[in-house]
Order: sequence, then C-alpha cells, then structure tokens
Amino acid sequence: MENNQAFGWLMKSAVSALLPTANTNINAIEGCNDISVLVDGVARDFETLLSAVLSSAVAGGGGGVNTANVPNDKSASSSSDVPSTETNNNNSTKDNLTARLDRIKTLLYEERSASSAAVTNNNGSISLNWTPGVATEVFKCFTTNNNNDATTTTNGGSTPIQQDLLPKLLQNLPSLPFEARKSISAIFNYLLVCGLDGVDAIQFASVSTAFAAYVLQRAALIIGTFVHCHDCKSQGKSEGGSGGGGGDNGVDITLLCGSMLRSSLRHASIYQWVLEDANCEQLV
Repeated sequence: MENNQAFGWLMKSAVSALLPTANTNINAIEGCNDISVLVDGVARDFETLLSAVLSSAVAGGGGGVNTANVPNDKSASSSSDVPSTETNNNNSTKDNLTARLDRIKTLLYEERSASSAAVTNNNGSISLNWTPGVATEVFKCFTTNNNNDATTTTNGGSTPIQQDLLPKLLQNLPSLPFEARKSISAIFNYLLVCGLDGVDAIQFASVSTAFAAYVLQRAALIIGTFVHCHDCKSQGKSEGGSGGGGGDNGVDITLLCGSMLRSSLRHASIYQWVLEDANCEQLV
C-alpha cells in the first residue's frame, strides 16, 4: 500500500494544522445539503486536479500521456519539509473533492435510512406519494445533459462543467485520492441497486432503473473500463497501457471496479448487453 493511502489521515491532519482555512472549507462542505452545489464543486475540483496531474506529467517528460494513467499523489514525494504553495493548493483540492463526494454519499445513505425506518415504523406500509429526492437529484446532477448533448462534450466552454462527469471520474480513478475513489464507487453502486433491495426498494426503483439505462447507453465505455481495470494483469508498474487498472499501484481500483461491475450485471439489460457476441469479443 502506498504511504499516501496508509497515512493519508495523518498527512491531512498535519496540513490542516498548517492551513486553518482548510478546516473551514471542509466544515462548510460537510454542512451542505444542496446536491447541485456539491456536484458542481466536484466537477471544478476534478478538472483542477486533472489539469495539475497532466501538467506534472508533461513537466516530467510524459508529454502525450493519458491522464487516466498518471500516478496519484506525485506531490507526496516532495523533499521539502515545508509544502510549496502549489502543493498546498493541490492537497486542498484533493481534500475538497474527497469531502464533497463523501458528503453526497452520506446524504444518500441518510435518505435511505430514514425511508427504511419510516416503512418499518408503519408496519411495512409504503407511501406511494413519496419520492427519493436526494437520490433523484444525485442522478440528475451527475448525468445532466448527457442524453441530449453527448456530441458536444468536447466543444470547450459551450457545455456545462458537469458534462459527462461520471464517465470522466470512472476513467480517471487512478488520478483521484484513495477515499474519493471509494466514494465514487459507493455512489455508483448505490444508484444501481437502491431499487433492488430493501423493504422500501419500490420507492427507489425509478432511480435505479433510470441509472441502469444511463449505464447501458454508455456500456462500451463504462463496462469496458470496469472489465479492463478488473484485470490485475492488465497493468504493471513498467507498462503504460490505457485504463489505469491493476498493478501494485491499482489493487484498490481493481476491487472497486469489480464491485461496480457486479452491481451493473444485476440489471438484466446490462447483463444481456455483455453476453452479446460482439460485445463479449470487445471486452475479452
């Protein structure tokens, strides 16, 4: 396990002591209940972090490198005892990204806990007039405009910042902080299975079905990423293939992608897509 993963909490505490304003921002994020604000923040942090990773790779002679394969936390090996301004800003971006994703995950879980408790307290009676507002908003915010404007996702500033955010996050898991990866996987899995299990599953079925349809429309990209990253032999420390999975530095990514793949295959439509001959050949 990398040092930044094993002792990330300790490093975060040290940086927070040096930068009191970091705690203020994190506290604000942890108290935010507006999903759209949180997702917009995730998009901004992600783009900032990805730009920094790419710039670092180019500066190190990795011009033309796929951003999905740039190792995470390059700044952790700095020889200076006092972090530079650039390093502090990078760490702050990572902390904010991780905090926002964790907050989104927490809000999803809190809504589900309240819903399950309400059904249990009402002797199994389900209110058909109730809708999962948090889960619905998370789904919409992570997939805004993807269905209608997919062909314009590369046209610079003409598209919203969260355009195709979810697939980008999945493709660039190696460039994200360890805890952020876990939250992305948890959110993805939740949206897929929230309508399949539990005493109140029927209340979340619309979200689960809609998200499964979204994944199916992009199955070649999303499922393809999971399958490639799930293969521990697909990447090694001396190999620079695409996809960013496997190898000693990607064991957690392999596990997370395997989990997301299993959640995807619980939906018959995605399962059938994977079994089609043409798709099997591409995946294998």
